Amino acid sequence: MRKAFLFLFLFICCVTKAQQVNDTIVYRYIIAQPKGLLFSNKCTLEIDDGYDSQNAKEKNKSIVFKSFAAALMYLTSQGWELVSNYGITEGYSGISDTSTYWILRRPSTKEEVQDIIDRSLKKN
Repeated sequence: MRKAFLFLFLFICCVTKAQQVNDTIVYRYIIAQPKGLLFSNKCTLEIDDGYDSQNAKEKNKSIVFKSFAAALMYLTSQGWELVSNYGITEGYSGISDTSTYWILRRPSTKEEVQDIIDRSLKKN
């Protein structure tokens, strides 16, 4: 009987602790748009980091890759995790253009995320 209560107590403690850990994880998100022809040897990134959209080159981050895959591997090596990938096709009468977007995230602090929110809100 004691073993059952001890097991139940430890189980409840573990579940409670796991829930507390999950509640404290906060993520910072970016949207990256690789630009270039899909199988060409040049790809540049536009990154929306919450403040504004900018070309990575405009922020003294001259980042040109040989492929979309190389760009994605670079971002994941910087701690970003790919959450979603989607494309938007625009065009008419057989002429169309598809843009690719990657939504990435990485763990952050609540303070950093709140700072991004505060700085990105438009003031009246």
